[in-house]
Amino acid sequence: MDVVINLLIWIHILAFVAGGSNSVVGPVIGARLATATPEMRQGYFGVMNRLSQVGKVAMVALLVTGPLILWLRYGGLEGANTWFWIKMLLVAVMLAAIIYGGINFKKSQAGDVEAGRRAGVAHKVTGLAFAGVLLSAVLAFN
Repeated sequence: MDVVINLLIWIHILAFVAGGSNSVVGPVIGARLATATPEMRQGYFGVMNRLSQVGKVAMVALLVTGPLILWLRYGGLEGANTWFWIKMLLVAVMLAAIIYGGINFKKSQAGDVEAGRRAGVAHKVTGLAFAGVLLSAVLAFN
């Protein structure tokens, strides 16, 4: 059983890194969109769309492996401490910001400049929540 749990943790960490990369790359690309030529914009949108697909798969992997690890390794929520609940709150903030940012990014691709700004703010919120999730996970699970 330890091998299964360790593989789940490995998948969880890989998904966290893959999804978290969007929190770093998204704002960098978003900042360049305002001054990009139409050809460059298409390239940037292509990269962001691919990252979005990776992020969606990563989020599903996290939402599946997290509860499995919690149940198999820790027996459920009995031992959940304050840091764990802070982590879960930040995961919810991240998920909401990702959804909000994704909706606005699609509008931005259609030419809505204000939606692009909102997507940029959502990327920043996601990045801050991502850092908080990582810190609170370390504190929750030692």
